[in-house]
Amino acid sequence: MLDELKNLEYYGNKESLLFFICDVIGYGKIKSKDAKVVCEHAPGKKHLSVEDLTKYCLALGWIHLSDNRISVSPSIIHLLNDKEKLNDTLILSTVKQLFNEHILDSNMFFYDSVRCCYAFRNELLPLSLSTVRNMLISQGFLMPLRDTQGTRFHISPKYETLIAKYCKSNRKQFSLKILKEQIEQNEIAGEEAELFVLSYEKKRIGKPLCSNIKRISEIDVAAGYDIISFESSQSQELNRYIEVKAVSSSGFYWSSNEYEIARLKGKSYYLYLVELSKINEPDYSPEIIQDPAMNVMKSDRWLVEAQSYFIKHI
Repeated sequence: MLDELKNLEYYGNKESLLFFICDVIGYGKIKSKDAKVVCEHAPGKKHLSVEDLTKYCLALGWIHLSDNRISVSPSIIHLLNDKEKLNDTLILSTVKQLFNEHILDSNMFFYDSVRCCYAFRNELLPLSLSTVRNMLISQGFLMPLRDTQGTRFHISPKYETLIAKYCKSNRKQFSLKILKEQIEQNEIAGEEAELFVLSYEKKRIGKPLCSNIKRISEIDVAAGYDIISFESSQSQELNRYIEVKAVSSSGFYWSSNEYEIARLKGKSYYLYLVELSKINEPDYSPEIIQDPAMNVMKSDRWLVEAQSYFIKHI
C-alpha cells in the first residue's frame, strides 16, 4: 500500500492536505481536472499539486478514485467540518499503517532524558519515505530539533500515548515471533540430541536389553528426564534416568522440575551433554554427569546463574 509513496516528490504540508480533502473534494465527488482548476484559482494554492496529493491520499486510504472522480473515504468524511480532529485522525492512520507495514518499529523510538521527551531515530526511516516524514512534521506529530549534533526529531507530547500503544504492540509481536522461532529451534536441537543419546545408549547396553530403552519425552514432557535406560548390560531393571541437553559454549538451561527429579533420583540420574556439531564425528561421546544435583549444583566446575525468581507471600 505504501509503496506508492516511495520516492514521491511531494512537498505539501498540513494546510494543503486539509484544504484538498475538506475544501476541494468535500462531501461530493470531483473530477481530477476540476480539482486542479479549483486549486489554481484558490488564494495561495496555485502551486498545489493535485496529482501528488491524490497519490498520497490514495496510498493511505483517505480518498477513492473511480472513473476519474475523487471522493473522500467514508471513514473520515464525518470529520470534514473539524480540521483539527481530521488532522489527528490522519496522523493516527499514517502511524498505524507505518507500523503495520513494518516501516516503523519500537526500535526507532527512545526516551531523550536530556529533553525529557520521546525521540525518533530519523536515520532508520528509509530515505524513499521522506515525504511521509515531512508531512508528519507539518502535521505536528514530529518536532525537529536542530543543535550542534544535527537535526533530531521529538514526538509531540500530544501523540506520546499513540506511539506507546503501537510500540508496545510491536514489541509483543516481535517478542512472540522470536520466542516461537527459538522454541522451534530448541525443539529441533533437543530432538536431534535425544535421538543421538538413544542410539548411543542402545550401543552401550547392547542386545537384548537395548530394545527396552525408551525415549519417554515423546509422551511425558514433565517427567524431569528424557530417556530411561540401564546402568549396565547386567541390569535387571531400567534404572538410569537421563536428561539430554544440546549444549553450546553458552551453557544450557536446567528446569526446577528437572533439578528436583535429579535430587530425588540421586546417583541414578544423569545429564548427557551433547554438542550437536560433533555428533557425526567418529567415536564421539557426550559428556556424562552422574548425580548432577550434587556434581553440578554444588561443584566449583560449574557456574550456576538464576535467570529469574518466583516469589510469593508465605
